[in-house]
Amino acid sequence: MMKILTRVKKKLLSKPLSENETTASVLEKTGNQIYTGPFAGLLIPDILKPSLKLSEVLGLYESVLHQSFSQLINKNIENIMIIGGHKGYYPAGLSNLLRPKNMYVFEMDEQFRPLIDSWIEINNLKPYINFHEATEEILLNWQEKIDFLLIDCEGAEDFLLQPQKFHWQSETDILVEIHHFYDNKILGNLISRFKDTHNLSIIYDDIAENEKINNVLTGLTINGTYRGHPTHRWIFDKNKNKIITAGIFLYMSVKSKK
Repeated sequence: MMKILTRVKKKLLSKPLSENETTASVLEKTGNQIYTGPFAGLLIPDILKPSLKLSEVLGLYESVLHQSFSQLINKNIENIMIIGGHKGYYPAGLSNLLRPKNMYVFEMDEQFRPLIDSWIEINNLKPYINFHEATEEILLNWQEKIDFLLIDCEGAEDFLLQPQKFHWQSETDILVEIHHFYDNKILGNLISRFKDTHNLSIIYDDIAENEKINNVLTGLTINGTYRGHPTHRWIFDKNKNKIITAGIFLYMSVKSKK
């Protein structure tokens, strides 16, 4: 009994692991794959292990979007476009979940390209069709039907989402992160543009995401730390002040034709 109490005391008094150490410990216990959520089982490339957020590794990153992804499995999703590929979490997750014929990925930062593509071979995914910038010319002349469009481009929503100009968007299911701290009218503008052709849902960050992460860490007996709500989202304003923000998303599903 004394030995057990001693071990418990050491655990309670031990210094918490850093976020990188916490993530590494989770990966060791979960087989180097995403733990839960719609992307569960997706193997994580070695190149990404030092930089992925703990919430991404656990499959709880932006977990409020899981219901939207679940709706997609009941649709015929053959072509997906992602504008803002970043480290490849969503291109890989959606490719593995929905198995589209084509995955079009736009990413302006070339440093992210190797990270985006690193998921493909290890998970036996179909190679993506990669683009740099989603220019007006490309979007105006786009011919392939897009079944699902995912956008995460800070401050570019107003330009990228114009169904009156980019006509194919009126027939596309769309999920976009709203960066209202750059333009506080953008949410209302997008609602006005799409309300006649789409069913609209506003989705807000889940503050309880921290609790979910803590429950997993407790269950895995990991005394770790991570960037959680509310400080994990932030920007610098025009005066270089750090501003804490919150995630807001708009899901737009094409209305059924009568």
